[in-house]
Amino acid sequence: MFLIETGRDQPRNGFRQNSFRFGFLLLTLLVSTTCLAQDVANDETTIEAVEDESAVEAPEKVDVDPLTSDEDISSRLKRIFVATGWFTEIDIRTDEGVVFLTGVADTEKHQEWAERVTQRTSDVVAVVNRISVRTRPIWDVSPVLAQIRQLARDFLQLLPLIVIGAIILLIAYAMAKLSASVAGRISKRRVPSQLLQQVISSVVAVLVMMIGLYIALKVSGLSRLAVTVLGGTGLVGIALGFAFRDIAENYLASILISLNRPFSVGDLIELDQYKGFVRRVTTRGTLLLTVEGNHIQIPNSMIYKSPITNHSSSPRIRKSFSVGIGYDDSVTQAQEIIHETLIKHASVLPDPEPLVLVESLGASTVNLLALFWLDGERFDAGSVNSALMRQAKAALTKAKISMPDEAREVVFPNGVPVEMLNDESHALTKTDGNRRASVVTRQAADTDSRDFESASKGEGNLENTDEEIQRHGEDTDPVDSTNLIA
Repeated sequence: MFLIETGRDQPRNGFRQNSFRFGFLLLTLLVSTTCLAQDVANDETTIEAVEDESAVEAPEKVDVDPLTSDEDISSRLKRIFVATGWFTEIDIRTDEGVVFLTGVADTEKHQEWAERVTQRTSDVVAVVNRISVRTRPIWDVSPVLAQIRQLARDFLQLLPLIVIGAIILLIAYAMAKLSASVAGRISKRRVPSQLLQQVISSVVAVLVMMIGLYIALKVSGLSRLAVTVLGGTGLVGIALGFAFRDIAENYLASILISLNRPFSVGDLIELDQYKGFVRRVTTRGTLLLTVEGNHIQIPNSMIYKSPITNHSSSPRIRKSFSVGIGYDDSVTQAQEIIHETLIKHASVLPDPEPLVLVESLGASTVNLLALFWLDGERFDAGSVNSALMRQAKAALTKAKISMPDEAREVVFPNGVPVEMLNDESHALTKTDGNRRASVVTRQAADTDSRDFESASKGEGNLENTDEEIQRHGEDTDPVDSTNLIA
């Protein structure tokens, strides 16, 4: 058992990569050790076999009066060795049933063969094998040529089977295309996701092609290669899975997104720090168009794992704004004025009914919270919110309800100089103040009527601008693959 300790701050992905590398190295070492042990065992077995074969064996019995003479044994064996053509300078001498072999053999196998044949000859008691093996020259290419000739003969023998295998491959290819087409038609009726339809068609085609390849290799006599192809396909798939893990993760996430459909094209979504309109979903990522006109490409794996806020899922949107009134003013009266302002506006929905609540008691104001619902498909939420705050401020001002600023403490470290005014200066100052007050009153009267309008020029016509933003972004959309949620 192996234990790997990691720090808390080590990334999980790094741990997985290190674990995979360690496991792969361990597997490679185990396979190599196993193969080496098998090779050593085979070598030892071969050495033992050679030692057993070369060991001197005593005959089961030795005839006191042999039937065959030494000269007959020697002449018979020499004729046999000469007839094979495997030996040169062959000389055979027999003395009391002991045969002495001398000469040069082509290969070690022929040398061993000569000894075995001599041992099996009648009336032979023992064999002294002094036959040497011919030494090959350094640049001897005859084994290579022999191997090439053998390969050529094998290829010619397999050629008809290879042709049959190629025909089977062509048939399998045609059947794979036909199967993919049929699977595509069936999945198109039952599966709404275009990407999933492609995946089903591809999987069916690959399976049919793999079966055809296996049959072709079996028919061609390449059984080992067929098994290697099947086994290698799995190993290659595992290796590619780890090498292209991020790409595979995004691809699988795109399939899940196309099945679940958490949003549609044109929806305004928000996840993490990104917010924008969905333009398209591809096998790699999701393209968003921000309200500023920028394009954001987000990986599908991140889209699938992150919490998504879909602002377009429901046409009804609830908005709010706060207003602070003075402590000397009537809270109930202010609530009624703001509530009436909300009800009269055309963009505010009557159901659910708007609310005006006391949110908090501030340092110098009583803070009121206005809540209302609007139709997000028809109206722009920001513009409507601006118009309602403008009208509420005008209505409160008309009702002489103060909206004081936050209390501030002003400190004069050097004191405040005070100047006493005489009667004439006081009269002039009062007259000037009255003039300024009348001017301010006239300006307020001029602006009050505009403040009560349902929409100002700055707020536009309060209509929804989502389609306009997306229309401006169509010309700058990057060219990409087919949209999976179109």
